[in-house]
Amino acid sequence: MFSPTYCIGGMLAVLAWHSQAQAAPPDPSAADAVPPVVYESPLQSYRRFEPQPPGNWREANDNVGRIGGWQTYAAEVWEASQSQDGGAEADAGDANPHQHH
Repeated sequence: MFSPTYCIGGMLAVLAWHSQAQAAPPDPSAADAVPPVVYESPLQSYRRFEPQPPGNWREANDNVGRIGGWQTYAAEVWEASQSQDGGAEADAGDANPHQHH
């Protein structure tokens, strides 16, 4: 039995095969076919570890005291966590859960 659908499908398959058979392979002698390989060693920019002498611990302690010590760092972390939470703990009940302790 003749079906136009099979006939059209077969014709398309033959045309696709024919167009692939006619494609010319690339010319391997073309200079721009393959870019030149450039190698850069990762060791070329290597810098040797140079130990640094320890700093003055008294100046470091004085600087931490001027900044406000560990309490300043703890306050920064607490404020950042509050801004990320969006105040979810404040909506859940007491504003300060440790106020009764």
